[in-house]
Amino acid sequence: MFGCTLGKVRFTTAKAHVDHALAMTATMVQSVMLAGLVYVFLVSYGAQSLKPEDGASLRSGAVELPWQDELCCESPSAHLGVEGGSANSPEANLSQSNLPHSPGCTFKSSRIDSHHPRSSGGTCLDILCRIDGNWRNLICDLRSRGQPSDSLMAVSLRRQLFQEDGDYPASENPVVCEAQDSFMCSLTLDPTTSFVAMVTVSISDAVAPPVLLRVPARPEKPSPPGNLSHIQTIEAELIVLWDDPADFDASPLRYEVRYSSGTTHPAWQVVSASGEPRVSLALKPELKYSVQVRCSGPEEPPLWSEWSEPHHIRLDTVSYIPKIVVAKPGENVTVYCVFNDHRMNASMAVWKLNFKPPLQPTLYHPVNQWVSKITVRPSENQMYDLLSCTEGWSIPYSQIYVEGADIDIKCVTNGDIDAMDCSWTHKQLTKLRFRSKWADLSCDVMEERERAGENLGEMGPACMEGGQETCTIHPLRMNCYKLWLELPSQLGPIRSKPVYLSPVDHVKPHAPANVKAVSHSSGVLEVTWQAPPLPADGLQCQFQYHSPSTVSPRPKWKLQDPVRVPWAEVAVPDMCRVYVVQVRCKHTNGTGYWSDWSESVYSTPQNSRAPERGPDFWRIRQDDPHGNQSNITLLFENFPPSGNSYCVDGFVVQRRSSSGSVLRETIELMSSYSFEWNQELQTVTVEAYNSLGNSRDNINMTLERQPKGHCVRSFHVLLINGTCVSLSWSLLENSSVPLFMVVEWLPHKQQDSGPRAETWTRLRYTDHPVYLRGDFFASEEYGFFLYPVFAEGEGEPIYTLATRGDPEAYMMLMIISFLFIILFVTLVLSQNQMKKFVSKDVPNPRKCSWAKGIDFKKGLV
Repeated sequence: MFGCTLGKVRFTTAKAHVDHALAMTATMVQSVMLAGLVYVFLVSYGAQSLKPEDGASLRSGAVELPWQDELCCESPSAHLGVEGGSANSPEANLSQSNLPHSPGCTFKSSRIDSHHPRSSGGTCLDILCRIDGNWRNLICDLRSRGQPSDSLMAVSLRRQLFQEDGDYPASENPVVCEAQDSFMCSLTLDPTTSFVAMVTVSISDAVAPPVLLRVPARPEKPSPPGNLSHIQTIEAELIVLWDDPADFDASPLRYEVRYSSGTTHPAWQVVSASGEPRVSLALKPELKYSVQVRCSGPEEPPLWSEWSEPHHIRLDTVSYIPKIVVAKPGENVTVYCVFNDHRMNASMAVWKLNFKPPLQPTLYHPVNQWVSKITVRPSENQMYDLLSCTEGWSIPYSQIYVEGADIDIKCVTNGDIDAMDCSWTHKQLTKLRFRSKWADLSCDVMEERERAGENLGEMGPACMEGGQETCTIHPLRMNCYKLWLELPSQLGPIRSKPVYLSPVDHVKPHAPANVKAVSHSSGVLEVTWQAPPLPADGLQCQFQYHSPSTVSPRPKWKLQDPVRVPWAEVAVPDMCRVYVVQVRCKHTNGTGYWSDWSESVYSTPQNSRAPERGPDFWRIRQDDPHGNQSNITLLFENFPPSGNSYCVDGFVVQRRSSSGSVLRETIELMSSYSFEWNQELQTVTVEAYNSLGNSRDNINMTLERQPKGHCVRSFHVLLINGTCVSLSWSLLENSSVPLFMVVEWLPHKQQDSGPRAETWTRLRYTDHPVYLRGDFFASEEYGFFLYPVFAEGEGEPIYTLATRGDPEAYMMLMIISFLFIILFVTLVLSQNQMKKFVSKDVPNPRKCSWAKGIDFKKGLV
């Protein structure tokens, strides 16, 4: 209501305003003097609806706030009260100066000579009128100087209103404050209106002249600043930044920044800033700080905004500038390391790239006491590098993203050419995102036009069933794909160097089917297969083969040259040997990938006839002492080759009992075969077979519980050397001649454990010594068994130990041989010395004078 009433007041002239105010002031001064009080009159004027000339005189005579002065009053003999008075009293005349004066009281600032001495019997006051920090009240402080006085002081704060139908202001009821010493008096302000305050001071019966004070309207309270952030400079300075409130246009603004490292009861430290929205702070590392900012306009007192939202800062031991940077392969990058912990300095920096061994000290140097600088070139085949300046595994670090890193992306199109699997190798911890784009252009054209700045093609489908480092594009389209990897970052996606490829150039066909391998009697291994149907424009295929070996567990494959027909052949040394064969295929133009190898197949020989005879074999018999069972192990000799006319696929072991029952068992080619025997008479026959039939010339062996009887009189074995022994035997006089003799041998220490494989041989009967070759180590003794075999069965075996020749005679022979060699060498050397001696002592006749012209080849006449 007060603002609305003032808005309708209309003053005619500035002079009328002043006269009217002086008249009212004189009347009020009289009232104050009568009451023994001091009054402060606030004359309010409307600022929004006044004409330009209205109130001009009041503004020109008013003093800006805050106003501070010293008032000294003489002590009159009589106490004057002020009840009221005429507003038009002539005592209310204002001085031409801003601060009027009166004969009874004078202001220090209104004296002609400010050094004029005060009256010794008067009273002086310090006066301060101001607006409080919240712009809610006008406050006047009066404080007595020197000793407290018994004089009564009073303050009356009054707001004057201007009448709507006249030029003279109307009075409000004043706010009166009384005291005998220092005191404060306040008046609530209207937040929307500016006004002029007229101040009159009296102490007891002394009256001060009135003073006009200009009170501006309450300014707009700004919103708090926003978007607080912080940066560090290469001078090791921490700067806090913020944005000014968007809804506040006053300029320039002033700011207060407070910060604290406490959480429950923070101890705030406050710094001021003006001009730019930034301030430098000195913070300690390893502490979490909360920072807030508030602002105000240029008015006094400042009307502060609320504190902003807190911004949290925690400095590590070191900081990096920049903390994140993007570079291209081959570019140099400069990074600064700021040591926030001042227990260290820049001379202690140890720079490392990707936490590997320290870099060369020549790459970096101190900028100042707390900052070290380095210039490096990032990796070309990684999406980012981590750069640190301290020992050990340090966090934080500077992260250098590489835009255009050369990461190898390999893609394989499947045999149906409807999907393409792409993979890459990425040894870093972050997960990359695979992206693709397709265009109906050749890859050369697409790459050239994109480098020129064109945006071609459309984004490909998302990855399907891909892991971290694989991605499948399905369905697949032909022509050209652009492929790259992306790494999300705070600076946006970081992209690798793009790869342009066509799916038809990266086809991996299906493996061939129906692979067959046949070895012919001509010494040729022939391989046939059925190639996959795609790619439709042709395939080339190759095969590899090896012969399985029990000695080496890792096969040694032999790879053949590619052919464009569905068959190939290679010469092999043995048609009866089994070969393992695999086949793979690839596009005829050489692009793409080889298919997987086909399933392994085993070669089969192309036989011309059945085997002629069965294998030679012998048996090892182990009887059970507690029963009528024996374990029979058949030992087979290596089957000899038959001139590549046929091959043996395996054996047929036939056992015929005395009752006529027959048991046949087919086995593969092997070196031994075991079965249980019930110690009844049994005939064992072993046949060889292949795809064309079984052998007819086979060896029969009769198994009996007891041998036929003793028929061998003596058996001797002489160990000649490490590879040869001499065997000799003799029969009893009445014994018949055996069909053949079987010899077993083994080291004497292993006799109880039975003979080893391949330690037997079949010998024809003879009356002369037989030489047997094998491996006979000098450090061991060997035991030999001799079995005579007759048509009707085996005779009783005989056992003996091998003996060595006379060692003394052997040593004598070695000594004689050694001495003979020495004698021979001596004779040769002596003959050479004799030739030299004779040629030296006998003159050469060719050099004699009498021999000139004589041909010694014809002789002397």
